[in-house]
Amino acid sequence: MTVEDKKFGNVMIIGLGMIGGSFAKALKDRGLATLYGVDRREGELALGVSTGVIDFPAEITAEYVSKMDVIVLATPVRAMESVISDLQPFLSKRTLVTDVGSTKGSVVDAVRRVFGFVPGNFILGHPIAGAEKSGVLASNPLLFEKHMAIVTPLPDSNPVLLDKLHHLWRAVGSDVVSMDVEHHDHVLASSSHLPHLLAYTLVDALANGERSQDIFKFAAGGFRDFTRIASSDPVMWRDVFMANKEATLATLDHFTDRLSDMRTAIEEGDGASMFGVFTRAKSARDHFLRLLEQRTGGVVKEVRPVSISVLPASVIKGELSLLGDKSLSHKVITIAALSEGTSEVRNIDLAGDVRITMQAFRDMGVVIEEVAEGHLRVHGVGLRGLKAPIAPVNVHESRESLYLLLPVLAGQSFPVSVIAEGVLLKQSMGELFSVVRQMGGEVTSEVTDCLPVHLSPGESENLTLRLNTGSEQLRMAALLASLYSPTQAKVTPFLSGLSHCEVLLRQFGMQMSLDESVFHVSPAPLLATDVVLSGDEYEMVWLVLLANILPGSDLIMDNAGLDSVSYALLCLLQSIGANVSIPHLDESGLYKGDVKAGFAELNGFTLSAQQSYQFREELPLLCVAAAYARGESRIQGLNGLPYYHEDRILALVDALGHLNIDVTYEHGDLLIQGGVPCGGELDCAGDDKLALAMIALAARSQSAVKINDCQKLLQEFNELEGVTLQLGFHCSVAQ
Repeated sequence: MTVEDKKFGNVMIIGLGMIGGSFAKALKDRGLATLYGVDRREGELALGVSTGVIDFPAEITAEYVSKMDVIVLATPVRAMESVISDLQPFLSKRTLVTDVGSTKGSVVDAVRRVFGFVPGNFILGHPIAGAEKSGVLASNPLLFEKHMAIVTPLPDSNPVLLDKLHHLWRAVGSDVVSMDVEHHDHVLASSSHLPHLLAYTLVDALANGERSQDIFKFAAGGFRDFTRIASSDPVMWRDVFMANKEATLATLDHFTDRLSDMRTAIEEGDGASMFGVFTRAKSARDHFLRLLEQRTGGVVKEVRPVSISVLPASVIKGELSLLGDKSLSHKVITIAALSEGTSEVRNIDLAGDVRITMQAFRDMGVVIEEVAEGHLRVHGVGLRGLKAPIAPVNVHESRESLYLLLPVLAGQSFPVSVIAEGVLLKQSMGELFSVVRQMGGEVTSEVTDCLPVHLSPGESENLTLRLNTGSEQLRMAALLASLYSPTQAKVTPFLSGLSHCEVLLRQFGMQMSLDESVFHVSPAPLLATDVVLSGDEYEMVWLVLLANILPGSDLIMDNAGLDSVSYALLCLLQSIGANVSIPHLDESGLYKGDVKAGFAELNGFTLSAQQSYQFREELPLLCVAAAYARGESRIQGLNGLPYYHEDRILALVDALGHLNIDVTYEHGDLLIQGGVPCGGELDCAGDDKLALAMIALAARSQSAVKINDCQKLLQEFNELEGVTLQLGFHCSVAQ
């Protein structure tokens, strides 16, 4: 390849330190340029040629400078003006001049002092890469791969040369971004300069203390990792701090104020304040690591498939306290975070996506302590006390988190972006976005009513919300939105009756009254309280069904808290012969107390379309009840359900047929002829509710049944193995 064939032509590197040498070698090894090196240290130049970092030594003279296509200034910051003065007589306007320094404002000032203005071919840059080593022997041609490179153009920068600089950095493997000069210097003062200053100062302070020998002798990995950058070139960093004085002082003052706050918290024994700083810091650093992993192509951990095998001839006996309802766990964290004061929440289930909701509030300044297993202490910040998160709020694949967070975010004073993953990206959120828009918030998304979304606060309106679906999640979203109404809000739910939403909000002091199926919510703060969550209702109904299917069963669950829908469901089971006792209505509005269940012969039944909608979450379990019932059962109106509920039932219909249960689905109606399932292998397609229904379907089958793809079930119901072992139910988990 001739010199003329090389993409970037002749490139001069002035300063063969670790950064300049690495950039030269990266271009040379890729055959992208002919490399010339300039350095006041003749030994470094000789090493540069002998080790293959550069092609030729050079000098700042007309002979060399005039034929350069690119010149890279990799000298110490304080030497920049002198080097630019030496270059000035020989420079052509077609030559791109750039740099690799960590400050930009001082270099721009130096160029102005030499030229009287900043020529269009001076376009500065900064690779976010480096190491503590120095000298040309530390050159690493892979140093810039999968690292950021910042270019800082000025309004008069030559656009052709600016495009060339972008391509130059991309060619050595960098991800390139543009940034304003002043913004760059403030960002780097915080992210790079201040950490170096702290590391140097800490090591110096400890080295000159009374106990310095023992401090260094017994220092562990944390000290090593934090102070690693104190091994960097002292001369370079002295020059950096002198060149970026104003931005460094502003950052240092901000840090000093926060350090003073931390000192006060330690002095006063203010554990909540300390914990808040630590959790917010952990969240911010975790976000940084995720970004770093994305840039460096981190490997996503493989999720190993999980199967559950169910053996016949089981029986369930014993007394049980179930972990708190998963949906309630999401809700109570949200309400406690928005309350004034400290709440103690017990029997909470933190498995699965509940931690997504908890982390979102931690990211926005709420201190949440994990006191013990199933016990949280939540230091509420009030309805409008959240802080803007450092990054977009990520609800991952948690629909529950999304419906709780979006109306709350619409009530804050800061704009925020909400992102998601997987199936949530494909679903229309029009009903939820409508609630937010009625609150006065502006909702912007690339695809209409789909995530990701940017939310900007607006003037809150007097809310009158009429819900067109029976979604419990939408109902809770509407009630949360009503908390931000300037005057009394009205919420008309699709289904009448008292749900856990209203009961829980009333426990935290929500001013709410019910008038002809309309909830009237008065503006008032939420007040912290102590809560013990009742057991997960879906898991409770599943266990009641198992007890009724398996002869010899005798089950007691002591922490039920049934709302109107769950109560109606157990009444339905009673009406078809189920052996189940229902607790009495408590003053809170829930049916609280023990639920007892045992074996019974179930009878065929008919569900109207209205009942199918009312019990849409529990329909898979009712289908299993029909499979074991005497006679024929008919479940009507399935084609009127939201598509994901209908899809779940259709998947179960396939499972029933596979296990030799006579089933017919026509025109939205499902007919199931009771019988005894045979054995076989099923797949729940990663649906945790479907997996539980399939386990119940297998409970009294003629031979063993294996259910595949159950990893989501174990995430959501992490005590499954412990519960089944305690009650004597024969199922085992295998990967």
